[in-house]
Amino acid sequence: MDIRILKYGGSSLADAAEVASVARRIARIHREGTPLVVVVSARGDTTDDLVRAAVETSDIPDPWELDKLLATGELASAALLAIALGDLGIPAVSLSGPEAGLRAVGRPGAGVIASVEAGRIHDRLSRGQVVIVAGFQALDPAGAIVTLGRGGSDTSAVALAVALEAPVCEIYTDVEGVRRADPRVVPEAGLLHSLPAPVMTEMAFSGARVLHPRSVELAAAHGIDIVVRDASGRGEGSTIIGKGATMLDAEVLEGRAGVIAVTHDERVSVVAIEAECDRVRGSAQVLDALARVQIPLDSVVWSAPPGAPLRMEFCVSDVLRDAAVNAVREALDCSVVVRRELGRVSAVGTGLLSRPGLTALGLSALATADIAAECVSCAQARTTFLVPRERVHEAVTVLYECFGLDEADTTTPVIPA
Repeated sequence: MDIRILKYGGSSLADAAEVASVARRIARIHREGTPLVVVVSARGDTTDDLVRAAVETSDIPDPWELDKLLATGELASAALLAIALGDLGIPAVSLSGPEAGLRAVGRPGAGVIASVEAGRIHDRLSRGQVVIVAGFQALDPAGAIVTLGRGGSDTSAVALAVALEAPVCEIYTDVEGVRRADPRVVPEAGLLHSLPAPVMTEMAFSGARVLHPRSVELAAAHGIDIVVRDASGRGEGSTIIGKGATMLDAEVLEGRAGVIAVTHDERVSVVAIEAECDRVRGSAQVLDALARVQIPLDSVVWSAPPGAPLRMEFCVSDVLRDAAVNAVREALDCSVVVRRELGRVSAVGTGLLSRPGLTALGLSALATADIAAECVSCAQARTTFLVPRERVHEAVTVLYECFGLDEADTTTPVIPA
């Protein structure tokens, strides 16, 4: 029988009543004879509270000690859920990420899962226990706890699905599934019942906060589907198709290509670099320095004639901005200017490079609304516009309407007329 991997977000475990409700749902599944591994996040605002406590204690908390502190949030969720299951007569055990066999490499706060040693989980399942795993954390090669970054519990769950050969990873959260836009900005945004993993990865990276992008990449690489649904278990939710999703289906690309969703992120900064150096070698140094500290970039602009100084810009998450600036300055003698007045709005779909008219349509719609797009970056699955931060939400609505998403069904990508 296949092992089921369930992951519950922090909002689903925010108080004792929510924990008891989740425990009852897990108990019903367990009584059907299904082996269960449940991955949990920290409850509610616990992680933010722990970060706040660390900063109140020290202006610059030691990163390794901070990781140990943050890991306690997920440990508490796991233990509480195991206690609630025990109260229902369901045998359960909570395991930390290291105890569950999750191994990672990388710096504090940005660990990358390298392997999973699942022997202890198999042993506990063979005893008929529900295994509750604290997400977001793993053990590094030196034997220290390292956390996986915000949203890392999703990645923990998918990694366990890979190791335990589960065909599906079920993510239970506080939303019905994946929508075509953030419903807080576009309340009528339609639910996508299914979409390919590469598209979901672009959505997650560009601002959709339903799933962590690394978790979707991992699922696609190993042919695992992810189902996202409301924590109540009601509703069909959304299925992110990981099987065979390393390349988009030809029928989708040629027959139904177009914009599927609009995402946004106001929490980004633009970093502008100037340096008197060889522009090719200098840009390589910058990118290599950022890669070493595992900082993802977006909307990279690099253009200079031969002999001209290096001029380079990129977009980076606000939480990684200072680390990015420090890495650049350590790698290169340069001037760095950080701009915080812009936000990122993206049209996500398939076959976008093959249809440049879609980008033109978006630009025209923004211009008609008097929203100046300062930078446009294009790829086959995403076109991103950098616009004034205070107009990001307006830009989302404009693009949602101009691409016809308010008239689209919830299952197939469309090309606007």
